Formats: sequence, C-alpha cells, structure tokens
Amino acid sequence: MTRLLSGLLLLAIVAAVAWFAPPPGLLALAIGVTVLAGLELARLCQSLGAAARPWLVALFAGSVCAAAGWPGASPAVVLMIAAVAAGAGVVLRGAPDRAGVAGAATLVCAPLYLGLPLGSLVNVRWVEGLDAAVLLLLVVVASDTCQYYAGRLFGRRLLAPTISPKKTVEGALGGLVGGILVLAWLGGLWLPHVPLYARVALGLVLVLAGIGGDLFESALKRAAAVKDSSGLIPGHGGVLDRIDALLFAAPVYFVVLRYGLPRLP
Repeated sequence: MTRLLSGLLLLAIVAAVAWFAPPPGLLALAIGVTVLAGLELARLCQSLGAAARPWLVALFAGSVCAAAGWPGASPAVVLMIAAVAAGAGVVLRGAPDRAGVAGAATLVCAPLYLGLPLGSLVNVRWVEGLDAAVLLLLVVVASDTCQYYAGRLFGRRLLAPTISPKKTVEGALGGLVGGILVLAWLGGLWLPHVPLYARVALGLVLVLAGIGGDLFESALKRAAAVKDSSGLIPGHGGVLDRIDALLFAAPVYFVVLRYGLPRLP
C-alpha cells in the first residue's frame, strides 16, 4: 500500500508539473531531480571505492541538465570544465590511486548519464511541444507498470538473474506491449504526422532502452551491495530508482525526434 500511494502521489506531481508548467518550470524540476540523482549516484560510487564528492557531482550534472534543456545553449562547455576539474582532482591528490581515478570518472560520467538525458527531455518539451514530451513520460510509466504487474502475475523465466533477480522475461514482454500500445495510440493523436509503423518501432526501441537503463542502474546497486539508491521515496527507493529507465529512453527519443523519424506527406 505504501508503494502504491507514494507512487500515485509522485506520478500526480510529475504529471501536473509536466502538463501545466511552462518550459522554464519543467527545466527547474529536471535540474532538481538531476541534482538529487547526482547525490545518490555519487554515494553509490563511494560505496564502490570512488573518491567522489557528491556536491560536485550534483553541481556538474545539474549544470549540464540546464544547458541541455535550454534552447540554443550547449552543454559542451560544462562537460569540458568537468573533465578538466576531474583531471585536476587526480593530479592534486598526489600519488595516483584507484579511488581518485574512479572519482574522476564519476565526475565526468554523471553529467552524461544524468544531466544530458533529463535536459534533452526538457528540450523536447521546449522545441517539439508539450504533447511530445508527455508522450515519452507516459510510455515509460506504462512500460514500468506493465513490467511490474506482468512479472508478478506471469513471471517465470528470469531476464537477468545476476543483475536483477526479480526481473522476468514475461514482465519485459508485458512492458513491451504496454509501451508500444501507448505510443501507437497516443502517438496517433500527439504525433499525427508519424506513420503507425514508425510509432510501433519507436515504442519498441524506447521500451528496450528503458529496460536497459533499469538493468544498468540495478548493476550499479548490486556492485555497491545496496537495495535502493536511497530511501527518499517510501516504497520506491531513491530518485535514481525512479528515473533509471528514462535516462536511457530520453536520449533515444530526442535523437529520433530530431533526426530520424519518418513523417507522413
């Protein structure tokens, strides 16, 4: 019950902000989520032995999110500064060690893993419109929900037992069906210029990307020997646990919308 109630409340808040807030408001939410996820990621990496500074990781991740989300801005400058800062941190530690190098890698990778995907989603909202951005959120939510319940009801064969022992093939198939149906149906209303076959293909790719993002974050937690990225959301773990699928699906969506989506004449 705790999981259900907190999940519904979280979904209602995110949906309200995504639907009613202007693009700068959505960008502010995305930066806040990125900062919280950056703190969680840094702590996970600390558990793995990295000399990561959570506040610095969160700062660069949030800055890249802001730059990627604002039209006309470029995250390249922030990424270059992060790379230089990471290298300087290793040099200033004196004798090189694994902890320092791993901390530098965390500082460089966190903006790419967290900031760019969430910023790109806000950019979609700003450039492509509200419907296009909300459509991705609904696809990811539908896929996650269908995976959870299909896995509980029909799950028999493990999908990735060494990474996520509770994920099943049947759950993944349920997620594929749910995500594809949402994109095929709502996409017909919100992306009417995109043919049905392209919407089905895009739904398939997005769900697969989301499953990959979920498994990647599970691998991080399993390596760090923790169940959740934090206890911030009752019954759901941390912010990173809630956005893991979106972090892989959003870049794919952004690139396809911008460069590779077939359009009806």
